[in-house]
Parts: sequence; structure tokens; C-alpha cells
Amino acid sequence: MRRVVVTAAIVVAFAAPASAQVYDSVGNCISDGLYGNEPNMADGSLGGPSEQEPGSKGGNVLPSQSPGPFVNNPTDPDNPTRGRSVGGWMQDEVNIPELCRAVSG
Repeated sequence: MRRVVVTAAIVVAFAAPASAQVYDSVGNCISDGLYGNEPNMADGSLGGPSEQEPGSKGGNVLPSQSPGPFVNNPTDPDNPTRGRSVGGWMQDEVNIPELCRAVSG
């Protein structure tokens, strides 16, 4: 039962991000969806560099704070904490690549 609930929560999180993003690959889904490492745009545009108009990215891309699997704490941005990895989820029988393929269409 726990696996079903966790899997459902992950599917919802991947399938309904704030920007309603559709991931173009499993790697992008894991990086941007699970780990939240989509670079931010300095002008506040939704999505990262690959979702912007060609030629509009110069000087407008802010890097993600840290590579996953870390959890950023907005009140202490210099000290991200360790989060769950894809391998950790796989040990709990939650197949992240499979979930990413499902939401990537």
C-alpha cells in the first residue's frame, strides 16, 4: 500500500508541475522534475533555457543551486540537505524512469 501511495504522489508531482511542463526526455524529467534542477530565468520566465525563445537566453539564465539529489532550503540557501536519489526510489520499488516515460508522453 505504501508503494502505491508514494508512486501516486510522484506521478502527480511530475504530471502537474506549476508550469505544466512536458519533459522531453527521461533525463530532463529526473533532473528538472525529481531533483528540481531546472535553471531559472532571471526575468522570471517559466521554464529553463530549452523552453525559451531562441536568442532570448543570453545573460538571462540563473544556474540551479546544486545538483540533485539535494533539497534547497530558501531560508538557508548555502546549506542544501541531502534528498532522495533515483536509486533510493528504485530500492523502494518506485521506478522513476518508468514514471518519467509515462509523463513525457
